Amino acid sequence: MRTTVRNRMAGVVFLVLCGCATQEPAFIPLSKDLSQRINSSNAVIVASQKEIVADVDKSQVAAVMGGGLIPALIDVAIEKSRASSAEELIRPIRDALVEFDMGKDLREALGTRLDSIAWLHLVKWDTTYDNRADHIPTQLAANKEDVLVLITPGYALSSDFQSLRVESEVKVIPRAASLRVVGGAKGNNEKVEPLYKVKVSHLAPLAVGGTDKEGAAKEWSKDGGVRIKEYMKQGVSSIADKIVESLTHPERAPLEK
Repeated sequence: MRTTVRNRMAGVVFLVLCGCATQEPAFIPLSKDLSQRINSSNAVIVASQKEIVADVDKSQVAAVMGGGLIPALIDVAIEKSRASSAEELIRPIRDALVEFDMGKDLREALGTRLDSIAWLHLVKWDTTYDNRADHIPTQLAANKEDVLVLITPGYALSSDFQSLRVESEVKVIPRAASLRVVGGAKGNNEKVEPLYKVKVSHLAPLAVGGTDKEGAAKEWSKDGGVRIKEYMKQGVSSIADKIVESLTHPERAPLEK
């Protein structure tokens, strides 16, 4: 199992001390009854990821030792070291993608295809680069359509730099009171449950060269990053197709994790 390391020290300590919070299901199908009650929607691509990252293999010290704060902190230290090493290798790849705009490219790849999905009744599109924690309530408050279609893409290299993963989470969040199921405590901590949720992804292995991490990093960044740029283009096109397919048949479970 792999995870992208960002501020893991605080996160792991919090989870050890407080326990794991209940998580949303990875897939939430949309019932036909609900889809028939939707009369309008707006779609927003949340392109908040600014640069490519690398996955980092998760340390298993705490798992082997049966848990506890000290083993968890050891895991954090190990993963921090691995992340630091990855950061050095990924820098030239990141530089090659400095002009890459995930929001723009995904919007172009989707084109007008969501307009033809009858149950969506799509009224308008937008792209935001806002990564604030409260961006969902902000988006819900900013418009008046029945539902918000939230498309959140991301991309990363595998921990060994041998493959590129491009993915996107898709959520349909109700704005109309008649569609809402509200969970959590009342007030500022209220959480509006999505009517639909899915994650789509595209995995592209490095086709030639770079059998070790250092060699792979050189292949990705060679010739101004021509390979990583081409793979990103293919990945964005692939997830755009899968987003359209998933929203066309929102009652179906995804074929991939």
